[in-house]
Amino acid sequence: MTTPTDAEVAESTEPAELIDPRAQLAEWANANDEWVRLLVAEVIATGRPVGTSVVDKAYLLFRQEKALDKRELPAVPLLNIEARQDESAPPLSLTRLSEVRGVNALVAGVVIEPHEGLTILYGENGTGKTGYSRIFKALANSRTADTILGNIDADTSEAQSAKLEFKLGDDAQNLIWTGELGVSPFTRMSIFDSPAVRTHVDEDLDYVYTPASLALFKDVTTAIQAVAAQVDAAISELGSSGSALLSRFQRGSTIYPLIETLGASTELADLKAKAKSGDDVDQELDALTQGVAALRANTMGAQITGLRSEQRVLSEAATAAEALLGFEQAKYNDALATRAQLTTDFETFRRELFAAADLPAEPDDTWNDFIEAGETYRQHLVEVEAHDADRCLYCRQPLLDPARDLLTRYSTYLEDKISADIRITDTTLDGYRRQAAALQGNEMASFIQQYKDADPSERPTYFTQVEAIEGARSTAATAVAASQPASIEIADLVAKPRAEVDTALTTVGNSITDLETLQKGRTEALAERQAELLELKDAIELGKSWAVIETQVKSAKEADRLKTLKRPLPGLGRSVTALAKTASDQLINQSFDALFLEECEALRTPSLKVQFVGREGKAQRRKVLSGKHKPSKVLSEGEQKVLALADFLAEARLAGITAPVIFDDPVSSLDHRRIKEVAQRIARLADDNQVIVFTHDILFATTLLALFEKSKRCAYFQITDESGKGNVSRATGPRIDSLNAIKGRINSTIQAAKQLDGEARDALVRTGYSHLRSWCEVFTEDELLKGVTRRYQANVQMTTLGNINVDKLGEIIPKASEIFEEACRYIDAHSQALITQGVSPTLAGLEQHWAELQELKKLNEGKAA
Repeated sequence: MTTPTDAEVAESTEPAELIDPRAQLAEWANANDEWVRLLVAEVIATGRPVGTSVVDKAYLLFRQEKALDKRELPAVPLLNIEARQDESAPPLSLTRLSEVRGVNALVAGVVIEPHEGLTILYGENGTGKTGYSRIFKALANSRTADTILGNIDADTSEAQSAKLEFKLGDDAQNLIWTGELGVSPFTRMSIFDSPAVRTHVDEDLDYVYTPASLALFKDVTTAIQAVAAQVDAAISELGSSGSALLSRFQRGSTIYPLIETLGASTELADLKAKAKSGDDVDQELDALTQGVAALRANTMGAQITGLRSEQRVLSEAATAAEALLGFEQAKYNDALATRAQLTTDFETFRRELFAAADLPAEPDDTWNDFIEAGETYRQHLVEVEAHDADRCLYCRQPLLDPARDLLTRYSTYLEDKISADIRITDTTLDGYRRQAAALQGNEMASFIQQYKDADPSERPTYFTQVEAIEGARSTAATAVAASQPASIEIADLVAKPRAEVDTALTTVGNSITDLETLQKGRTEALAERQAELLELKDAIELGKSWAVIETQVKSAKEADRLKTLKRPLPGLGRSVTALAKTASDQLINQSFDALFLEECEALRTPSLKVQFVGREGKAQRRKVLSGKHKPSKVLSEGEQKVLALADFLAEARLAGITAPVIFDDPVSSLDHRRIKEVAQRIARLADDNQVIVFTHDILFATTLLALFEKSKRCAYFQITDESGKGNVSRATGPRIDSLNAIKGRINSTIQAAKQLDGEARDALVRTGYSHLRSWCEVFTEDELLKGVTRRYQANVQMTTLGNINVDKLGEIIPKASEIFEEACRYIDAHSQALITQGVSPTLAGLEQHWAELQELKKLNEGKAA
């Protein structure tokens, strides 16, 4: 924290004029709309968040004030708030904790009765202290409250509970706690523990204490946000109205896009001009519907399809007739006759040519292929210049005269003119065959098959002609394919039918053209009538849906207005936050700053700066080093601990402490000097407040006890695990030896030894000397040196140095030392020389030494008096 300058100190001494936050809110509300004033008036009057009914009323007033609805609510008068102070809660103090069940593994039956000042619960680690502190954290719902478990080693879990007896002011009350978090009035308790260190050091903290008047700002912000949420809900609802309207209209009409884009910018007058209604409209709709149905019947389409089928039959018949008439029937027949004659002549020539050739069989087509293959091979050899005319092509043997004669005959046979003529004739006949095969008759055949069994009156007029043409085609094609003469008179059979087919084909083509022209006009007329029907239906639907459309457009316009009116609302929230920052700076930050400075000085914390931040009407604080560094990144663990303690104590004091302040191991990781400083600070706090401390640090505990030695505003409880976790017993301080306690043990040992003899007595006497030795040490520490130094504290208590009875030290020390050394000879803790081990102490000697020590004590006390 930075040190204030002289000017700042002087300025801080001047009395600051504090304005009541209620008055600030009222002044702010009077400068805003009536609905805002209504919310602020309710928050100030009740001191708590507004209810749903008030938010609803404020929203209605918002609508009426902005002329969205008719004004019916009365005007909200200006606010006139009288300044007043927040009421403080009655003080809370714990008087008893008992009947703890189901918490960690704590034993049952424990009772803790906290003192109204300081209560110390001391115990070593693992003895069960944490279980009791967790109960208090849960009741207070502290920042570091964690989950409380039962006995994890038990087979069954036990329900959590505890009985708390407390005083609220002068009223004694009790509570049965069953594991709840944050139980009033215990939420007012302040609790500090190690996990809270990081929170108090680094985080942006809300204040645990918020003055009632300052809490009003957050309530106002919440109320404004609630009204804004209703505005949002209204906008959403208005936007969703009429969502099913578009489904009533048909895509393609001129009205559909207007409905599709229906919104705040829609001109209702232009849209309404397109609407139609009334009886005349219904009649118009019926007539137009019937006209469209008639046009959709499409009878001409069926007629055109039938005529196209006829056209295909006639076209095929005309094509076939033309091809038949172009077929050279006489030449075809002559070619067949020539081919037959040539075949006869060729067979005669071949037979006579090879009659004397001694062939193995009659010359036939296979033999002919053999001759032609040999000729082909001979020509190949000639081409590659490898032919030898004197050798056989096959066996490569020299040719003799008979063989040469046969080859000459082969050559004559291959060069024969009859063979050439046959080939020419075959080529001619192949052409006729292809011509005949190209003639198609599928359509004619199907047509004939369809009508052959029908009554002649039902047949098309051109049936006979088509049948004649198809008969001629089929006969001619069959004859040519079989290389037979065409015996029919094609021209006589086809010429006349062809003329009639051509005429019929022309007639059908004309009919198709006429029907297609008519159909095109019908299609265009159907499209026009359908468009008219679509437009008429949407115009009629527009009239029927007008109320919904008008409502939707009005809703869209209202939604647009609401969006415009909503824009300033976040600014209202920000202005409330600004007011809250000013008020919190006056009521909290300035006070906290001063308190934090005091605590930092008392605990010697490092210098740092506290920044005060606020959002949405909430007061928060942040600590930084050198303007930007988090303390945890710079400070040691001990420095962070005392810094967190300073922050915690300043916050606890901010509102005036009216409830217990609880510390759970506050000095872990602190050095001895800081432990003393923390103990002194807690002692001052406990002078006027109930403080409960959980600790395992014996130095811290004894320091606290020493600080309360005179006032006695302190209760001490020892927590152990001797009979189970969390066993609590009241004590005067940590378990250390005292003269009275040792005195009792010595006396009881002497009495017991008197009842025995032999080795048993010897053993008790040795025990007595052991106690005697301890008594000498405590006597020296407490009585002779008056506690100037103690074994469990690190410092020398110089304030008690003057209480030492120096006049009698010369008489007491020699005798005390002598008896101490004698005792050391007889105890097991000291090894003995062999020569002395056989010397046993006597009961009489023990009693004498004990009496002498008692006299030394009296001598010291008498002189001291």
